[in-house]
Formats: sequence, structure tokens, C-alpha cells
Amino acid sequence: MHTLYIVATPIGNLEDITFRAIRTLKEVPLILAEDTRHSRLLLDHYGIKTPMEAYHDFNKEKVTPKYVDYLKTSGDIALISDAGTPGIADPAFNLVRECVREGITVCPVPGACAMINALIASGLPTDRFRFENFSPKKSAQRLRVLEDLKTNADSTVIFYASPHNLLKFLEEIKTVFGDITIVLARELTKKFEEHLRGTPEQLLEHYKERTPKGEFVLMFHPQGKGGMIL
Repeated sequence: MHTLYIVATPIGNLEDITFRAIRTLKEVPLILAEDTRHSRLLLDHYGIKTPMEAYHDFNKEKVTPKYVDYLKTSGDIALISDAGTPGIADPAFNLVRECVREGITVCPVPGACAMINALIASGLPTDRFRFENFSPKKSAQRLRVLEDLKTNADSTVIFYASPHNLLKFLEEIKTVFGDITIVLARELTKKFEEHLRGTPEQLLEHYKERTPKGEFVLMFHPQGKGGMIL
């Protein structure tokens, strides 16, 4: 049996990668990546020549047995995502689960994670938090999630949000929670990194003259009222 390495990569700034991650990516015989063209930029930056194959949401069911067999018979594999820590809102879970079932060693190589970076700079409570992944695409689904959070959540809540539904999502949070405090983080670790804090109304006003761009980390605490940080 060989080892599956779950290797965290930068979420923006290419310097945010560990020495161990670079060494692992150089030493393994095979790297699996969500988007090989995107990951090639990182590998080329660090002179990593390891062969790379695609592992993503559209082929994970088909190719997972192939890579489980590779780990049993051929060599180690390093699994990377487009950015950040694999297994958080990406298909890495499928391969990890099968490796655990088959008794294959899974070794995490830690590094950047967008939701953690956003949370620690938010000013919201960090002792307990609840990660909700990407917000649902349909308004009715988002409202159901928010109503559940209003009833059951007593910790900081974290969503990933796309620029396409951000404004609608802010309106829906306003409907369910009123003037709750929200923190938006975008372009983390990049040149134009931004952290915005305010009520849904204040944030919607901010975006009246701006188009939301990039992926967002959206955070709030159910008890954070009046635009104030707890």
C-alpha cells in the first residue's frame, strides 16, 4: 500500500505554500488536480515536473477506482485542488473516503484555506463556527437554510458565495435576520484583498455602484445585530 497526500496549495498569493508541500509534489510519481491547466501555473512556478492528471466533479465517480488501484499497486499520489485545502467544497472527499475504506494511508499536508483565513480576520467569534459550503442556487432553498440557521445556529456561520447570487443572498439574509452583522471577504491573499463589514442594507448600498467580482466568503453570527461586531 502507498499513501494519498492531501496537499494544500495557495488561495491566491503563490508564496502561501509550505516547503513540505513543494517537496511532496516533487517526490510523488503522480499529482491529481481539479484543473490541470490552472495547476500547471503553480507547478511551473516552483519547477515541479511531476506528471499530472485531472480529478474533478465530472469524472470522480468513474476514475476513483483507478486511483485506488494505483495506490495499492504502483505508488503515492498527491491530490490538490484549484486553490486551498482539498476536501473543502471540492471532490477530494470521494477519493479520501474510498482510500479509508480500503485501508490506504491518507496524509494531510496543511496550508491555506479560504474560510479559515476569512474567519480569523472577520472580528466575529471564532470559538465555534459552522461552515455551510456554497449557498444554494435557488432562492427558496437559500431561505430554507437561513430559517433553519435562525432557529438552530448559535455560532458564527460561514458560506462561500458566488458574485452572481450575492446581492439576492444579502436581500434574503435581510428578510430573515434583519440588520444582522455580515462580513464579506474576497480576493484573499491577493493584491486587492477586501474585507467588508455591515448590515445587509449597508452592503447592498455599497454594491449599488459596484459589480460584485470574485468568489466571496460570507460570514455572520445569528446574534450579531445593528452592524456591530460582537
